[in-house]
Amino acid sequence: HARRVRTPGLDMCAADGMCQEKCPVKINTGELVKTIREEKLRVASPLSNTVANAIAKNFYWFDVLTPPLLSAVSMAHRLLGTTIVGTVANLAHRVGGGLVPLWNPALPSGAKPLPPLPAPRTDAPSEQQKRGLFTGKVVYMPACVTRVMGATASDPVQASVPEAFLSLMTKAGIDVVYPDSVRSQCCGIMFHSRGCVDASNAKMEELEAKLLEASDNGKHPIVCDTSPCLKHIKDHIKDPLLKFALYEPVEFVSTFLTDRVDFHKKKKAVAVHVPCSAKKLKLENQFQALVSQCADDVVPTGVPCCGMAGDRGLRLPELTGGALQHLNLPASVTDAYSTSRTCECSLTNNSNVHFRSVLHLLDECATPKQR
Repeated sequence: HARRVRTPGLDMCAADGMCQEKCPVKINTGELVKTIREEKLRVASPLSNTVANAIAKNFYWFDVLTPPLLSAVSMAHRLLGTTIVGTVANLAHRVGGGLVPLWNPALPSGAKPLPPLPAPRTDAPSEQQKRGLFTGKVVYMPACVTRVMGATASDPVQASVPEAFLSLMTKAGIDVVYPDSVRSQCCGIMFHSRGCVDASNAKMEELEAKLLEASDNGKHPIVCDTSPCLKHIKDHIKDPLLKFALYEPVEFVSTFLTDRVDFHKKKKAVAVHVPCSAKKLKLENQFQALVSQCADDVVPTGVPCCGMAGDRGLRLPELTGGALQHLNLPASVTDAYSTSRTCECSLTNNSNVHFRSVLHLLDECATPKQR
């Protein structure tokens, strides 16, 4: 019985907690699964925790080495073709017992280095600043996934997510700072979802200290460009005041940029996928309203969860296959947007449209508001 439950119940659970949204008594089975994974690792696989702790302590090198690896695989795909790379990747996936992620053509190249920050603005203060509602400064925490995963090679939009965010902030006249040692930072969700709680907690404590310092104890808003990471930070930080300074990208733009930029409809029809974490943050209406300012027709994917669950969908492709079996976008849709890079990869692989960060759309369609 335990063997029958293990794969569908433990390994195949996305652990995103979306079951709680449907449950009439709000039971979060995902949290139970993560607890079981933690207990299992501590007893049956202590080596996993040792490896996770080593990666957490040396996260800078993970940030440095992963982009060249992804770029090398992408280059091999361009040179050797899908058939050869796919065959080699399938073999590695089988030999590795599912621990090696299964390659697919939608996987991205390595991300570009973080762009330098623009010089501080010297403009007159905005109305929000005059009323003391906003300092005109934001702390930008680029998630590790956007620091290491760039665009898919076939995507015509090759700008990185940090490039799009900084461009949008420049148009809005907002000063941006990175947390100190930003390339060593991680919210810990990549460890937490696997059950490696010690590594997750260590990274969360380190990140919280850096965010407190960069935001002047929460005085300045903090934006994380990836919805799952933002929610994980909100759920696990200890400082109660810092929780109120944390913003998801759509939430931040809707709250602080309305008097700073105008959005223009430059797209005919686009699709949007609101990640599970953003759904749990109740941001679906904001997402739809914001994208509607940039496109004539906004088509929701209609998918409750894409099944990616970090990289679990790469190691267990049947998870994303089942979750996205009914994904069917209209032929009129030319671009698609979300706020989670791994979800975007899964959705791209299961559709004929490139999914990318909504920050790309907002930056493309924004112009500074005339004062």
